[in-house]
Amino acid sequence: MDDSAPPPDLAPPGFSIAPAEQLLRLPGFWPAYYVPTWDDFADEPELFGADGADVDAAVDALYGPVDPWPAYRLPLAGGHVLWIVHSNHPEDSGTDYVITHPAWSRSGRLASIEGHFSGPGLSWPELLAVAGSAPPGAEGVLDPGTRLLLLLPAFGDADVPTEEAVRRIGDALTAAGMAAEAAPGAAERFLDHPFWDGPTWTPQGPSPLSGTTREPSPLPLCDGPYSPRTVRLAQGITADQERALAAALTVRHPGAGPGRAERQPIAR
Repeated sequence: MDDSAPPPDLAPPGFSIAPAEQLLRLPGFWPAYYVPTWDDFADEPELFGADGADVDAAVDALYGPVDPWPAYRLPLAGGHVLWIVHSNHPEDSGTDYVITHPAWSRSGRLASIEGHFSGPGLSWPELLAVAGSAPPGAEGVLDPGTRLLLLLPAFGDADVPTEEAVRRIGDALTAAGMAAEAAPGAAERFLDHPFWDGPTWTPQGPSPLSGTTREPSPLPLCDGPYSPRTVRLAQGITADQERALAAALTVRHPGAGPGRAERQPIAR
């Protein structure tokens, strides 16, 4: 699998996946995107400079019975790609958040927003790192603020610094077209996730089991009961691959970060 290829283990037989970053340009994209989690934004589309008809059109484009399923690529360091896929099964549409790498045999699942939901898949430090780590010249969503807003449904952390989070999310919302006076209040809503309370993320130390030779994971584990990350992310990868994944989820490019005045193109 090359860096830009859709995850082969996500679409069931009879369905396919294709990059659809052009959907980000729809006037009603953001209220529609948040319908499965924060649906109150669909009742206030004017916050994003849209109206009800814009939201309806965007909902059809994102969650309608279309094939291929639309997806957004968030490139990361080391050839990793975080895919956000609208898995629009005929009877149960949803959104999956997964990480892939061309050397892996299967993807690493972060979160799913659907009837049988799972998550969170990202801690607050990881959210910021992924948002600000688009490699220059890569294909997909590059703008840090846009990446941050896309990842909010997959995020949850009991230790989030509230003031910083409201500022960063508010800056990203303002850059996306929301009025500056409305952004802080809107940003606070994203800190109350409807599917899970903020869990704790714990770094891993040496195993207490005597005689084990396996290194502790360089990635923290989540204690949320619905999180795929109660166990190691991307099962079956080597220790070197896990260290590379940890670097991709923790290191931001210098100067990058949501809310910066100088923004990259939203997508390539």
